[in-house]
Amino acid sequence: MLPPYLARELEILRRAYPDGVPDEDYLPLLVVLWPDFSDRNLADVVAELIHGHAVDVNHDATLAAAGPKRPPASDVERVRELLASAGYVADDGETQE
Repeated sequence: MLPPYLARELEILRRAYPDGVPDEDYLPLLVVLWPDFSDRNLADVVAELIHGHAVDVNHDATLAAAGPKRPPASDVERVRELLASAGYVADDGETQE
């Protein structure tokens, strides 16, 4: 069961992917989400989204974000834009003053 504090993120992801995550978006999605989630939360929320296993998602995320399976930048940007249109706001690391 997904922790309640991840419900909003899951809702946004479902809005972005109402028919499920296509294969070509899976790895770019993990790369986009990687900086904003702990390993466990990323694995849990994406596993819930794709009806998969968190251990597998965690493994795939590591390979996609920091390893040999990194998807092309154009795919990452396309997914980033799709998520933004669904209401996802990535943490850019900047603070507002």
